[in-house]
Order: sequence, then structure tokens, then C-alpha cells
Amino acid sequence: MLPRSHATRPAEDPNRRVAKALVSIAILLLAAVPASATTLRRLGLGDLVKASDTIILGRVESTRAFWQGKQIYTEVTVAVTRSLKGARASRTSFLQLGGRVDSPVPLQMTVPGAPIHRVGDEAYFFLQPGRPGERILVGLSQGRVPVHRDDQGEYVMSGGARKTTAGFEEEIRRQMAGQKQDRTGGAQ
Repeated sequence: MLPRSHATRPAEDPNRRVAKALVSIAILLLAAVPASATTLRRLGLGDLVKASDTIILGRVESTRAFWQGKQIYTEVTVAVTRSLKGARASRTSFLQLGGRVDSPVPLQMTVPGAPIHRVGDEAYFFLQPGRPGERILVGLSQGRVPVHRDDQGEYVMSGGARKTTAGFEEEIRRQMAGQKQDRTGGAQ
């Protein structure tokens, strides 16, 4: 009987061992880097109204993305249907961080929590001053309440509930007047 030979593994390539070590180190380093995220404080209608100096119902007329320094901004122009708070105007514009530019190379910058505006979209916009001479949405996407239509008519979703646009505007007016609504819908 022949002696049993011990199977030997071929020696691992030193370059492969170094590569494995580098990959392991890279994974550890990536795990140690904190992830960045956008954290939004949930705003109720009262918070939106209070933080806004302008509240309008309008339709997005145009969007224009452009470079400002090292960031991309989108200017949104809205044809105003109704002004609920602030100066009355036939149109207003506001800026939002993010957007898509084509020059010098096509590039898109997105901001978590920021809404996407399309020409023709109808919504209530809650605006506040930004940098000097600029306007911004209150609370990113929370400052844009889209108007929907179906066989029952126009409505918005607010506070997780379907509301008619007339009812939504009445709630805004009550908030501006400092009134709160009780659970049965009457003023307190």
C-alpha cells in the first residue's frame, strides 16, 4: 500500500493577497463614512401657512435649470390663478436646488425631498424668502400641494385626507386668522 500523500494547496499569489487586503480595508473605510441624507421635519398645514409669506394656487408655466457657482438650480415660473397670502401678481417665480442642464455637458442634480415640477402642473405653492431677491418652497416638497381631478371634482391630499380645493382654501384662511378647526369641521 502506498503512503497517503497530503494534498497541498498551491501557494496563493502575493498580489492576490494584497488585493484582498485592500478590498477589505476599502470596505471597512466605506462602512465608517457617515451617509448623508436629507431629513425633513414633517410640517402640518399650520406650519406651512405660518412659514409662508406667499401662498398661491397656480399652474407651472416654465422651468429653467442653470448653473449658479458649483450647483444647479431650477427656476420655476407659475401663472397665478389665486393668491391666498402675500402680494397679488399674475405670475411668480421661485428657485429650487437641483435640476438638469445640458451645457457644458449634460448633468442632472437631484435633491432628496425636492419636488419635480412639470409645465402644466397645477398646485398650491407655499413660498418664503430665500437669499436676497429669491423665493423658495417651504419644506421642499411639502410646500407644493398638487391639485388632482377626477369624476368627483378637484381635490388635494392634505394631512393624509382628500379635501376639496374650496375646503383646503378655507383651512388655509382659518390658519391665517389664527383659528383651528375642531374634529366636526366647525371653528373653535
